[in-house]
Amino acid sequence: MTVKSIRLLFLFLSWTTFTTADLSVAVVDISGTLNGTIRFEARDSTLGEIVKKLFDNYNIEVKGLEHRDAEKITFSYIADSPEDLLKALLRHIGIRNYAFEFTDATLKRLVAVPESTSDIPSFDKSPQVQSRQNELVSIAQIQSIVEASQAESAGLQEGDIILEYDGVPITSAQQLVSEVEKKAANSQIEMVVVRQKIATRLVLGGGFIGVRIVTTKIPRTELDSFQ
Repeated sequence: MTVKSIRLLFLFLSWTTFTTADLSVAVVDISGTLNGTIRFEARDSTLGEIVKKLFDNYNIEVKGLEHRDAEKITFSYIADSPEDLLKALLRHIGIRNYAFEFTDATLKRLVAVPESTSDIPSFDKSPQVQSRQNELVSIAQIQSIVEASQAESAGLQEGDIILEYDGVPITSAQQLVSEVEKKAANSQIEMVVVRQKIATRLVLGGGFIGVRIVTTKIPRTELDSFQ
């Protein structure tokens, strides 16, 4: 073999070794193009390296992917914005549930949400909570109004619910009577009344109100919605 052949062989082997080694090196590159788009390329890079690159370039914090930091990704994309790039990356790695957080119209954080929430307690489906929601509770409801009374002057109506009397939650007709008896006629009290699911606070004089009331029951969820 001639010296020239040996040199050519050496150069060929060197180039082949360099090329093979170069292809095996992990790459994460983000660059801008002349038309303002973003060119992104990741080759055999970990997701953790990609997340770090995004933070270094755009100061965007990524949460919820920490458990996949070591996962190798090969992905290239030309995006119109960092938000567009992140959406494409999330599609590529199979993340469908996520939220973006902005500050002054600038994307600052991405939060990826796990597909499965089986580990998260389902509060609205637990038997204990369902039982509480279906529970019936007692209330004091106006059955009729005494004419020429302060109840009539205040505009109280049949069907109104007396939710609170001078700061005390009212749960029965008897309790309301008991609380009214504690107040002097020349005192002022606040009473919370619910009509058509809207709570209204009224100021009345102490003593006789001028309502005929009855104790009835409604679902706890309905009562909770008034408060």
